[in-house]
Amino acid sequence: MADKLRAAVIGTGMGRYHMEAYARNPKVDLVAVCDLNGPEAQEFATKFGAARVFTDWREMYELDLDLVSIAVPNNLHAEMTVAALERGFHVLCEKPMATKLEDARRMVETAERVGKRLMIHMSLRYQGAHQHLKSLVAKGDLGDIYLGEARMIRRRGTPLLDFPPGGSMGRGPWFVIKEESGGGAVMDIGVHTFDLVWWLMGCPKPVAVSGATFAALRRPEFAERKVPADTDEHAAAFVALEGGRRIFFEACWASNQPDSFTVELFGTQAGARLGDGLRVLTHEGKEPRDNKVEVPDGVGFVSYDHFVEGVLDPSVELISEGWKCLPVAQVLDALDRSAALGSEVVIEA
Repeated sequence: MADKLRAAVIGTGMGRYHMEAYARNPKVDLVAVCDLNGPEAQEFATKFGAARVFTDWREMYELDLDLVSIAVPNNLHAEMTVAALERGFHVLCEKPMATKLEDARRMVETAERVGKRLMIHMSLRYQGAHQHLKSLVAKGDLGDIYLGEARMIRRRGTPLLDFPPGGSMGRGPWFVIKEESGGGAVMDIGVHTFDLVWWLMGCPKPVAVSGATFAALRRPEFAERKVPADTDEHAAAFVALEGGRRIFFEACWASNQPDSFTVELFGTQAGARLGDGLRVLTHEGKEPRDNKVEVPDGVGFVSYDHFVEGVLDPSVELISEGWKCLPVAQVLDALDRSAALGSEVVIEA
C-alpha cells in the first residue's frame, strides 16, 4: 500500500497494545509515541518502529497524522480527544470515555461536527465468544431477554497495590484518586462489565440506576503509602432499561471471594452464561438442557484493525463508535450520583 495511515499513540501502559497492533498492520505506519516518561516512550518507539518520540502531546499533534490512540489517565481523555478531532485526526480512545458525562457528550459532538471517527475501546465486545453470543441473541435463539447479570470480581487486583509498576495495567496513583479517574473499580472494570451485558441485550435505553459503592478493604494500605485514595473498590448497580428490562452488574478490585467473571442472560426461550466457556440453557418439558457452545473459528475482531478499517472506509459501522457508548457514560454517571444520594437516580433524556 503506497499511502499508509499515519498513526500515533499516547500512553505506554495499555497503549503498548495499540502500538503493537499498528506496527503489524500493513495499512498503518506508526510514526510517533508520546508519554511523560520519555525513556519509556523511546523504549516502545524503538520496539515498534516509530521514528518520533514526544513527552508533550500538543507538540505531537503538530505532525501530519491520520489517527491517534489515546491510552492515558481517564481525566485526560476528553481534552486530548477533542483536540485531536479538531486537528483532523480520527481517534481510538481507551475506556471509560471520560470522567464526566458532559465531557463524553463533548467528545461525541465534536466527532460528529468535524466528520471524524471516534471509537471507544470497549474491548470485550470484540472477543469471539461474545460476538458469537451476540449473533445467537440476534437470531432470537434466547427469545426475549428480560434480565441480564454480569460480575467481574477480583480477590486481590487493586491498581498500584497488586500490579507491577512497569506493566500495562494498574499503573500510578491516578487510578484511586477520583478527580483523575472518575471512580475506582466501577470506572476501571465496571465499565466493561456493564457494557458487555448491555451490548449483548441490544443496547436498550437506560432510564434509571440504583447503585452502591464500597471501599472496605484496601484503604489502610493506601494510607501507609501516603496515597490519597478516595475511590470505590467495589460497586454494584441495578439498571432499569426502556421496555421493563433490567441489568444487575457488579465490579470489584478487592474482596474475600474468588476471582470470577460471569455474564448471564435470562431469556424467554433460553438462557446463556459466559464464564467457564459459553453455555446455552433450556428446559424441554421436565428435562433441563445445559449445552456447551463451541465458538466457530474466525469469529471475533481485532479491535485495532477494526478501527483502521473504519478510518479507511466511512461505510464501516464501528462496533463501539463514540455515540454508541454514550449511554454507558450516562449509567456510570447515574451510578455515582445514586451511590452518593443513597437512592435511585433517573437518567434524563
